[in-house]
Amino acid sequence: MEKRILQLLGEVVAINSINPSLAGGPGEAGIADFICHHLIKLGLEAELCPVAAARANVVAVARGKDGRGSLVLNGHIDTVGVEGMPAPFTLRQEGDRLYGRGAYDMKGSVAVMLALAESFSTHPPAADVWLTFSADEEDRSLGTEQLVRDWLPTVAPAPAAAVFLEPTEEAIGVSHKGFSWFEIEILGRAAHGSRPAEGIDAILPLRKALSELDRIRSRLSERPPDPWLGHASLHGGRVEGGTALSVIPARALLQWERRTLPDEDPSEVDRELDRVAAAVQRLPGGHRVAGRKIFSRPPYQAPAAAQIIARLRHALPEAPLTGLSFWADSALMGLAGIPSVLFGPVGHGAHAVDEWVSLKSLITVYEVLRKVVTG
Repeated sequence: MEKRILQLLGEVVAINSINPSLAGGPGEAGIADFICHHLIKLGLEAELCPVAAARANVVAVARGKDGRGSLVLNGHIDTVGVEGMPAPFTLRQEGDRLYGRGAYDMKGSVAVMLALAESFSTHPPAADVWLTFSADEEDRSLGTEQLVRDWLPTVAPAPAAAVFLEPTEEAIGVSHKGFSWFEIEILGRAAHGSRPAEGIDAILPLRKALSELDRIRSRLSERPPDPWLGHASLHGGRVEGGTALSVIPARALLQWERRTLPDEDPSEVDRELDRVAAAVQRLPGGHRVAGRKIFSRPPYQAPAAAQIIARLRHALPEAPLTGLSFWADSALMGLAGIPSVLFGPVGHGAHAVDEWVSLKSLITVYEVLRKVVTG
């Protein structure tokens, strides 16, 4: 199995599936087509599910031997960019480490899923196993959104659980943070720097916004931490404004990210934006302020009694339960009513130039999931 997973990983790493909305890549159509044809050749029911131009999911099912609740396995097939990597689409082995773009995040897990599919084609699982390969996880999760919206309602009965094979260092991820992106835009009036009475400075009022954000950040650190995820957090993301040193700036923009916890009230998080905008609006000077929520994704906590947690721990007793600081598509499936966890390999360098995944760990993930699905 080691050689087969190594071969499969080499094949999927070789396909450029850089997310087009992040780094101008070609999208997931090529790798989705490869995966779909591979699964069809194995005799599985598989189909391409278009998501957008040059972008697609793949959904396949390995039919089980009995009527127990089905299981969803999920891996995303897009990657981030490759700037600074000398040979990003050529898998390179150095001992146990397998280098290449996406090897860790998360084509290693995609290779595991394909290897499992090969096993299922000759040794059916105990219950139906849905193999789902999602586009766009690295940006707006359009792929898993489509799965939840269009595919999941067609599955009857609904799947009993889902495992997202994000890299977790062989821990079982039972919760993860969400996030919200906010911005305020300040509009003033441009004028030559020598004529300050004719202008309204849009940059200097940012000091009040930054002070209010710092107060919010401090209060978050004072709250009791989540047992899995620690504290909610806030950080500045981008600041822009002005056109020249000699010109009073007519516009300034401040953006920030708020990482959220499962027990937080989303409306309370949204009101933090109002507080920041109000702090700037109260300043005299004639400027105008607009606050916006740009995008958000919810946090997620798997049910403590979810059977999939017990099944994974039975297959790998030493696997710890953990919370994850990053957001994952599992929240979309979990909040749609399918108990979802994360479980994946050991590695390093997600989004970095030295990305690698452990071959030994890929074998462990394969064996654990095979035990889970074969009963």
